[in-house]
Amino acid sequence: MNPEMLERVMSCRDLPTLPAVAMRVLELTSTENVSMKALAETIQNDQALAAKVLRTVNSSMYALRTKCSSINQAIVMLGPSAVTTLALGFTHVSAIKHSRTEGFDLEDHWKRSLYTGVAARIIASKARLGNPEECFLGGLLQDVGMIAMYQALGKAYLRVIMNAEGDHRKVSKFELEQLELHHADVGAMLAMRWKLPESLVMPIKYHERPTAAPMEHIGVVRAVGLGNIASDVLTSPEPVEVLRKFYQRAEQWFALTTLQADDVLKSITSATRELSSLLSVPTGELASTEKVLALAREKLAAIEIPTQEHGTQANPGKDLQTVDELTGVASRFQFDRAMVAAFEQTRSGVGPLSVAMFDVDAVGEINESCGSDAGDIVLINVAGRLEQIIQPLGGMVARFDGGRFIVLLPRLDRASAVRAAEQARAAVAASPIKLIAAKSGAPSEVSVTVSVGVAAVDTQMIKRFDEPSSLLAIIDQAVKAAQKAGRNTIRVYAPALAA
Repeated sequence: MNPEMLERVMSCRDLPTLPAVAMRVLELTSTENVSMKALAETIQNDQALAAKVLRTVNSSMYALRTKCSSINQAIVMLGPSAVTTLALGFTHVSAIKHSRTEGFDLEDHWKRSLYTGVAARIIASKARLGNPEECFLGGLLQDVGMIAMYQALGKAYLRVIMNAEGDHRKVSKFELEQLELHHADVGAMLAMRWKLPESLVMPIKYHERPTAAPMEHIGVVRAVGLGNIASDVLTSPEPVEVLRKFYQRAEQWFALTTLQADDVLKSITSATRELSSLLSVPTGELASTEKVLALAREKLAAIEIPTQEHGTQANPGKDLQTVDELTGVASRFQFDRAMVAAFEQTRSGVGPLSVAMFDVDAVGEINESCGSDAGDIVLINVAGRLEQIIQPLGGMVARFDGGRFIVLLPRLDRASAVRAAEQARAAVAASPIKLIAAKSGAPSEVSVTVSVGVAAVDTQMIKRFDEPSSLLAIIDQAVKAAQKAGRNTIRVYAPALAA
């Protein structure tokens, strides 16, 4: 970091500031026993701010069942954290609007900030982080350092942005190369000057490198970091690789499946459009999430589907994110990625698609009576027996969750899939599994069975399903039917034929 350049930026008189009302809100909420009355009075003293907060509280963003008519009521219904976030968000926007920004692309700035903040809030809710409002504000404020650097350095900073050629991921690189300064560090220093809590300073400082954040703030920083990637998905002309990164980080950081990650993306644009109107900030044309995902899936349909043969076992340098650490079969992330590609290929007319789920019967009872180590041995053995049948067919065996395994059989018709599933079911039950690590008094071996659900769709039948998740829901029902029928059996999804 260049100390002289940093001093030049931080001593600039035109840097954005927080209005007095925001400073007072921060002061009130920095104490353990927040005075709700004082907080409400502070916000209500600024009539324009109070009106914007109430308008936002009553928007679809919060989906309140009863209309909120006062700041006091908003604090009771949403809590002081949400109301404080809204107040700070509006005052931050107001501060930027009154700053010198001629020549700076504010439209791009607000689009990225809102995309990230909205995504971070949705991610925090799905991952149950407990601080969605904080995550939203962290995303909204993440690039305030860019505003500060532009106001202090003018055309010199515009040249840095122009060198990035519209790719925000390159801005940091050129900042460091040409100015020896980073907008994330500048933004964090500005946030500390405003006396923002550390929980908001950290996502500003580490939003470009979430893995470097202190552990006590890792949740909010990663939510903002993943929100950044979501923003890139919606603005990139080539979204496929960015989408892969988004799926991987969603699974790695928050255990979100590909389908859950898709839900995040689908919610961003409409919420951003509404917020841009509420905040009165320009964002230009917002991307259609459906079109972005459709483009990505079109390209995914042309990609070879990763299977056991060339996706996991054949690769000695395994990426742990694609392999289940306990059983050695594909991970849920790897399955979701392959499932999306296979689903799109079948929709494009390549061939049928079959999927089977194997639920280990009574795995909970085995854990309880024989110990969790014995339960792990059962899962490892079941995975191996499934692979012996499925791998020669070019299919993929993956650990779905707990005691459930999912098998992907691309281009296999219904009859062949049922035959393969029956062979795999029989292989699991063929001989007892020896429990080399059972607890004292437990049997030395145990017989294991699986309940199996199978679904097979052809290129016409798949049109009944909008998403892969719809097909998986059908398979889950088939598994439950097999369990209800007495376990150790197969049930097949058999849709009625079209007239």
